[in-house]
Amino acid sequence: MQKVYKGFLVILINVVFINFSFGQKQSKNAYNQTDFDKNKIFNEVYSFWDKNQSNWFSVSKDSITSPCFVDARKYKGINNYGVTFRSKTYRNFHFIENLSMCFLKVEISKCTYNANNNIVDIEGFVSGNNDWGSNVFIKTKKEKKYIEIFLGEKTDTSRICYLGRTVNKDSVDVKINNKETNEFTALDTFPAFYFKKYAYSKILMAEKQPFKISGKVSKNTLLAFGSSYSEIFDIGAMIYNPEKNNRSKIIKRENYDCVPLITSNKLVADIKKEEAEKKEITYYTYTKNAENYILSRQFGKAKDEYNLLAQKYPVLFARDIHNAVRCAILSRDLKAAFSWSEKLAYKGIDLPYFNAKIFNGLRKNVEWKNFSIKYDSISKAAKAKWNLPLKKELDNLLNEDQAEYGLEKRKSQKVLYETTERVTDKLIDLLKREGFPSEEKIGSLVIKDTVLISFPDFNVLILHAIQKEPKNLKALNELLDKSGNNLEYDQKRNFNNTIGYGSCFRIYKGNLYNSKACSQNNSLEVRKISFKFNNPNGFIMDYGNYVIEANDSKDPKAVDDYYRDNYILVMKLTDDWEFYEKY
Repeated sequence: MQKVYKGFLVILINVVFINFSFGQKQSKNAYNQTDFDKNKIFNEVYSFWDKNQSNWFSVSKDSITSPCFVDARKYKGINNYGVTFRSKTYRNFHFIENLSMCFLKVEISKCTYNANNNIVDIEGFVSGNNDWGSNVFIKTKKEKKYIEIFLGEKTDTSRICYLGRTVNKDSVDVKINNKETNEFTALDTFPAFYFKKYAYSKILMAEKQPFKISGKVSKNTLLAFGSSYSEIFDIGAMIYNPEKNNRSKIIKRENYDCVPLITSNKLVADIKKEEAEKKEITYYTYTKNAENYILSRQFGKAKDEYNLLAQKYPVLFARDIHNAVRCAILSRDLKAAFSWSEKLAYKGIDLPYFNAKIFNGLRKNVEWKNFSIKYDSISKAAKAKWNLPLKKELDNLLNEDQAEYGLEKRKSQKVLYETTERVTDKLIDLLKREGFPSEEKIGSLVIKDTVLISFPDFNVLILHAIQKEPKNLKALNELLDKSGNNLEYDQKRNFNNTIGYGSCFRIYKGNLYNSKACSQNNSLEVRKISFKFNNPNGFIMDYGNYVIEANDSKDPKAVDDYYRDNYILVMKLTDDWEFYEKY
């Protein structure tokens, strides 16, 4: 009897233990936003390729016809796969790729689970950017965009990223590693997943759109919102294994802005990496610091940076001397102002340069008479050392170029291309024979007596070569790179490097706009651009990168609508809508 009793006791204890264990794993029947936030997975990992089998810019010929969530984080950008573009019509053509991804904001208002049939009912709201970045190639008509919602178990696969019809191949020759291409030329393959069996819903992408979805769940069920950056929640873990995704800290996103991944064909991650690795202090470290101080109206500190620059480098570009003089005057250091002004004489700049308003106090100073005599003597001596044959040959090349490019006599695109190729050949030969025409060799460009131009007039030859991309462009760039490294050519700040390619900013009707597909955290860039329109002392600065939209459209309303839909108004810059027509 005693043995039987003990056996019964053991069985009873086991039964109680088993029931207690099951009781611990029983699921809740209601879940809230916090539960979903804890079980959010694959943050900023998967983008959404829809049922038309298209990614950001191309269709697919893969056998899988279902929409896919694709981990394309290793996407390099089209140019970086070795794809090259060349115009067949001799018109200016530059392929610029900007890729941004945008976030969704998912708000859960109600979620109930029925343990009897394993059905979950979810309701809430989703907000999304209707102008999410994707790959920006050309302006397209505004189309309605949707968010697709899936509730089911994922099936892993892979997806091929094809080149697609990125340009009109009738007018542009497209090759990859010097081989012919078509729209199904493969660029890369990415891991992905899709849903075979699932509950489905679809809503318009806009501000706080309501959604409902209901379906059976298992321990592997996911809730996925398909868009730019997709939002994915581990519903199976939330219901059946709540400790699986337990986090000490939940990161909540308060907005659904876009983040740039590729800017002007360059990966943003690479740009940041390069910036972090740049520890070497160069000529431009000092000028950048000085210009940032000028933006903040801290002229004394800017002057100190220019003083450091002069200590490190015996020969400076005229634009930096031009700025240093102004900083000295505005910080009331007239001794330094006279000293810096004298350096301009070595650039062959004539004395009337000092007729500008900012020099009024300098001209009234008792030192002015002696200074002006000495300055004039130095300037004449500098001009006597100029390489006049080099200067004359440059003038001849400029005349040859302008004979075809002149607005009144402009020829066909083919003629312009042939002209640029011919002139570039001659320019290359000239640079090889005489070296780069630095400010010390041919002087600095000043117009209207007092206005210093930061780039030489022959710069248009380089600009046309960049635009037309003749076959000899590589040879020219190699020479320019060498001259830039020797600080004979101000390559880093050259006008050709700031002609708007890939810029997020547009100036239209005197207003500054920022693309909705770009980051809005760009206060420094905005300050640079706005400084251009509030620069009474005539500083020569890095005014940032922007595109000017001419106010000459035949359909101004369409342009206005385009800006309203795709850009954010930053500020009013000027009432002079056609400021760009003035030199």
